Amino acid sequence: MTESLTHLEINGKKATLQINRPNQLNALNKQVLEELHKHCLFLKENKEIKVLIICGAGDKAFVAGADIKEMQDFNSSDRAAQFSIFGAKTFSMLENLSQITIARVQGFALGGGLELALACDFIIASEKARFGLPEVTLGLIPGFSGTQRLTRRLGVSKAIEWVSTADKYSAAEAHLHGLVNHVTKHDELEFFTDQISDKIIKNAPHAIQVAKKVIKQGIELRFEEGCSLESSEFGLLFVGSEAKEGMKAFIEKRPANF
Repeated sequence: MTESLTHLEINGKKATLQINRPNQLNALNKQVLEELHKHCLFLKENKEIKVLIICGAGDKAFVAGADIKEMQDFNSSDRAAQFSIFGAKTFSMLENLSQITIARVQGFALGGGLELALACDFIIASEKARFGLPEVTLGLIPGFSGTQRLTRRLGVSKAIEWVSTADKYSAAEAHLHGLVNHVTKHDELEFFTDQISDKIIKNAPHAIQVAKKVIKQGIELRFEEGCSLESSEFGLLFVGSEAKEGMKAFIEKRPANF
């Protein structure tokens, strides 16, 4: 029986998904991607989990990239393309989960690791974290939708610079660019991420799911269409049980019970 390379831990309404290949800097190979795919299928059907934290084992790397040793065995462009397609599909599944997804980055997030982090809703990083897309140093380009997600996050010119220079950026620089939401001291990363996730869990879960959907769909629409989508979903939520409880709790000056 093949040993698992990932681990999903569920603690109430929060789940932590760890990539567990510390000796390989948590590099993404086919098995890791297949396991991530299965976890995403499970999480898609699980309505109790509200927040998913993605992390890497060990102290050095979140994910330092795809597994180059495995990739060297690809003997055709079709096989390489299929690897890229499956990775991109898996990351899209992660991106489209109803849960709020947080990348907790303690070290290197390079290549496929940065692409994995970009597929999460936002990134919280240790001051020791490093980010970059070094694929052009291998004669390649990002293959797990990195060119697309980085462009949408940073804009065209910055994405071209990041990819073409293959530079590595500190957590502070990534935060300045808007790639990272928060930078923490290294030994406070897990605690701070838990604090953020706990804040999310306390709020109305269905409203958060709808907000995530409207934000992600709206950015692809014309502004007026996005506003129309927002108003429609606002109206549907208004007559729901969460809004009734939330407004009643506000009037009664007590915490809402969602």
